[in-house]
This record gives sequence, C-alpha cells and structure tokens, in this order.
Amino acid sequence: MLHRIPEGPVEAFARVWQTLGRDHLDQVDTLYHPDVVFADPSGELHGRDRFKAHLATLYQNVDECHFELGVPIGTPPHWAQPWVMTLRHPKLAGGKPVRVEGISELRCQEGLITHHRDYFDMGQMLYEQVPVLGPATRWLKARMSP
Repeated sequence: MLHRIPEGPVEAFARVWQTLGRDHLDQVDTLYHPDVVFADPSGELHGRDRFKAHLATLYQNVDECHFELGVPIGTPPHWAQPWVMTLRHPKLAGGKPVRVEGISELRCQEGLITHHRDYFDMGQMLYEQVPVLGPATRWLKARMSP
C-alpha cells in the first residue's frame, strides 16, 4: 500500500497559488492562519477574512492571473518564495498580459501561514501600464538606472 507524504507548507503554498482565482478563494482557508498579517506595496491588512476580501476585489475584474513559482529559499517556519505573475486586466497595458517578478516572505506556525509579505515593483505592475503614468514612470526609471 502506498502512503502519501503529508503536504508541507511550502508545497501547500505552491498548490494554492498555482490554482488560485476568483472561483477558488476558499483554498485560502486551508493555508492561512485566521490572524494572518498580509502586506504588499499597497498596504497591510490583518486577518484571513480581510485577506480573502482583498483577493476577491483584486480578482474581480482580472481576465487572467497565474503564477510561475521559482525554487523556495529557506525552509519553514520562515522561507521566501520567488514568483513571476502574469496578469491580464482590461485597464492595464491595453488588456495585454503583464509580467511582474516578485518574492513572498512567509512565516508559518503549526502548518498555517501567519505572515505573508509580497515584494514587487508596483511600477512594473501598475504605473507603467496606464496611459498617462506609463511613459513618465519608464522615463524616470531609465534616468535613475546605473
């Protein structure tokens, strides 16, 4: 008889985020602690219910969003997960796919994620993709690069 190896937090994170979407938000309950702290460049929120509501808002008008996960750095209870998100939204980049590189810093306790902080370039995801801000943001980034 074959026995399945129990899924650890790293594997659970990969499974959930590779299948997450507006119709699969209940998966968050199996991965995140009820008192999770989530932060990204747009702000910080506390609690799994607020996190799910935040995700529901983000996925509301998205045509497509998926993640390619890199090799995790470190091991639970504190690790980081590099990723590339491909996002298609009707109001960004004329509805064309936008690729955003980022990394998630994660902490867990008893198999549930208690802290999740995403690091990514908000300009790459948002500011560079809108008609008025895009050219100005790209110009400024070019001027600041070495």
